Amino acid sequence: MPASHPSLVGREQELSRLSGLLDAAGPGGFAVVVEGDAGIGKSTLVDAVSELAAERGFGELRCTGVHSETTSGFAGLHELLHPVLDRLATLPPRQQQALEVALGQADGPAPSRLLTGLATLGLLEEFSAERPGLVIVEDAQWLDASSAQALAFAARRLSQARIVLVATVRPGFEVFPGVPVLPLGPLTPAESEQLLNEQQPVLDPAARELVLSEALGNPLALTELPRALATGARPDGDRWLPMTRRLEQAFLAGAAGLPEGSRRMLLLIAAAPESSVRHLTAAAASAGLTLDDLAPIEQARLATVAGDRVTLRHPLVRSAVYGAASLADRTAAHRALAAAATDPDRAAWHAAAATPDYDDEVAAALERSATRARDRSALIEAVAALRRAAAMSSSTDDRVRRLSAAAELARQAGEVAGSAALVREAWPLAADPEVLAQLILTEVALGATAAHPGHSTAELLDLVERLAGPGGDANQVQRLRVLATAASAHAIHKLPADLRERLDRALDAADAGSGSLHALVGHVLIDPVRHAARARPQMPGLVRRLREFLAGAGRSPSRSQMIIGVGLVAEALHDFPAALDCWELGVGYFHRAGAPGDEAWTMRQRAVVRIGLGRLRDGLADAEMALRLGSDLGSRVTVADAAVAAARAYAWQGDNERARTVLGEADGLGVTFVRARASWSAGLIALNEHRYEDAWIALSAAQASDTTGLWSLADLTEAAVRTGRGPQVLPLLERAARSAEAFASPYLDNLVHRGLAQAEPGAGAEQHFEAALNGGATNPGALEVARTRLAYGTWLRRRKRIVDAREHLSAALRSFETAGARPWAERTTTELRAAGVAPAAPQTSAAASAQLTPQELRIVELAAEGRTNKEIADRLYLSHRTIATHLYKVFPKLGISNRNQLRDALAALSRS
Repeated sequence: MPASHPSLVGREQELSRLSGLLDAAGPGGFAVVVEGDAGIGKSTLVDAVSELAAERGFGELRCTGVHSETTSGFAGLHELLHPVLDRLATLPPRQQQALEVALGQADGPAPSRLLTGLATLGLLEEFSAERPGLVIVEDAQWLDASSAQALAFAARRLSQARIVLVATVRPGFEVFPGVPVLPLGPLTPAESEQLLNEQQPVLDPAARELVLSEALGNPLALTELPRALATGARPDGDRWLPMTRRLEQAFLAGAAGLPEGSRRMLLLIAAAPESSVRHLTAAAASAGLTLDDLAPIEQARLATVAGDRVTLRHPLVRSAVYGAASLADRTAAHRALAAAATDPDRAAWHAAAATPDYDDEVAAALERSATRARDRSALIEAVAALRRAAAMSSSTDDRVRRLSAAAELARQAGEVAGSAALVREAWPLAADPEVLAQLILTEVALGATAAHPGHSTAELLDLVERLAGPGGDANQVQRLRVLATAASAHAIHKLPADLRERLDRALDAADAGSGSLHALVGHVLIDPVRHAARARPQMPGLVRRLREFLAGAGRSPSRSQMIIGVGLVAEALHDFPAALDCWELGVGYFHRAGAPGDEAWTMRQRAVVRIGLGRLRDGLADAEMALRLGSDLGSRVTVADAAVAAARAYAWQGDNERARTVLGEADGLGVTFVRARASWSAGLIALNEHRYEDAWIALSAAQASDTTGLWSLADLTEAAVRTGRGPQVLPLLERAARSAEAFASPYLDNLVHRGLAQAEPGAGAEQHFEAALNGGATNPGALEVARTRLAYGTWLRRRKRIVDAREHLSAALRSFETAGARPWAERTTTELRAAGVAPAAPQTSAAASAQLTPQELRIVELAAEGRTNKEIADRLYLSHRTIATHLYKVFPKLGISNRNQLRDALAALSRS
């Protein structure tokens, strides 16, 4: 039990709990949010924890949120980390640059919030490397949003940091989601009386009774209400008045006796509580005030001066003084502060607060402030500046342009609801084709990453007709962009035939024979079978163009659109090598550009392709990393689809329980293509467990998406055969055979012909099996070829053609063992034994039995390439101390003792 603290009446239990966290810190840390009303004693409690931590040798970092009319991205983070910024060079290069740019210490590309959060975590890990650290974040509800995001990220990942992070927050604010909350409630009557006796031992009995009655167990009220009584003010007004208002009235009572000049000075401080003494002095001078006017404020204990900062006694002083001032007085204060500000961002916000009407100059200054915030990745502050600029814009076009830009930045910041609200606000006013196209791209991206509904495809087609103008040929580029974006809805939700036809016609009309890439993407996504003959020969050239296009410097929406467009076309055409090339180019490009959200999106697509090609370990590593990044960034669709891909890989490996667990991440997401892929994964799990009826139901549901339906058709056929429904899948297989002919895809040919052979296992089956294997040399899907060989070998064995059966079964077994597809290897081994062959047990080694997680495997691969821990950390979005910990745990699993042995251990793992 910690020693008692003189001001901690009634808080012994909470202090004991926090003291226990200090004792338990190391090697990992803890975070806790102390939640309570204003004046309830949060600051007193954390100050007591600070004393205990100092006694135990902890270092301390601290920052305080400030309720202000201005916004400054990463101000809180800068205050917190300023004492340890000399350790920035210890971070991995990309993380170091991200934090330097965010804090305004260097120029560079705008960092992602994930990198900024990682850098914050990394610096906290460095801070606690030599001795444990206490991090205190007071009034977290008023932190600037960018600082709050970075600290919330770090607070949930203290496994490598000997840190105890304690944040204080008022009820109703969820600043650090997922962090445990320690609630502070009112003191009991006995505790209240004890505290009042300590604070005011000579208070007369009538006043004591009144204060105890009005304070309602609030420690600050027990301190301040007696002072208000001493001024002649009575606190016993409306008994239903919230405690915050009662305390504000108490502070106003203290301010009422100030000289007129000091009251004006106090309003300046309340209007800019984040300002320096220098800024306040300059603003005061323009209002005819001097530092002499500050002295009575200090004497009344309403504010203190420490160094270059003026600190109000309590945040409620600020809200009381500012709220009680007239509009004219507040406007005058902000005008003086704007004129005195040397920081252009602060000047712009104060000017906006001093301007109640439209003002295009102030709006332009706010837009410039938004640009500077965006360049430091303070996206939420940039959104706030653009929203205010839009409200001050006299021109509707400027207003809509700024709202559109704010909507896209809000989307990038993960503010889904805010972004959608901005799109809705701008849409009815938008007339400029470029702005309309941007609004649509933002809205569709919200649907693709967060499953947020937007305008229907029919509404987008109506918009395209308006954009075409009276002559039908206006705004070609914008129309094509909108139409290609609208076509992606078919890949996501599967549009009805009439809308697909209307989209197809609109694309032809907008393209007008120009051969636009947007038109090609749109046509293929709408109806890949119809356009396959024209599109498939173009794929090598498109991939080459994509590679050349991405070689240029910088990041742009056009590059992002081209990556996604060409990759989706390749998948729709079942051209797996081209799709893999596209997604690999995309992963590399978005990683270099510092865009982890888009990197995760393309990585999950690469996972799907790699798993389809039988590269289970690589695909699983991609899926798990995309799942982690998607979770960090709040991208629901990326999380769900990455989970679905990981489940499919685990099912191939025979880890059904893990597959089922990770598949749960996709529950509840109403996106057609994700549900279809989830049904496919669930069907594979059911096939593994011989639950053939369940497999039939799940795999039937996978047909809701055209592409997924074709890829899963052979699995559906197996479930059909196992449940006596072979004839029911024949129409699907025959239709798929016609599609496969159009696509000229060896991968799809194999699936369709294997399905036909199994659905009709008579005399014609052999012809279908041979047709399925005809493209073996050019078919990149090694595991699907192996499954065909297993099915064919089984068919041959049952017809006593043992020699032929052994050849196919042996080849299948080698493929399954190489890929790690354990249940399929076991099935094949059983068939080989029935054919009179006793397969040798697979060679095992320390590496083979290591049971590395996908993340550990990726770390080992990168380390084996000779990359340093910092380089690996930058590549995998982890801290370098986390990388070191993983390698420390992996070495015993691999049976090695140092880094130089990794390459050989990895080679052994690949052979197993």
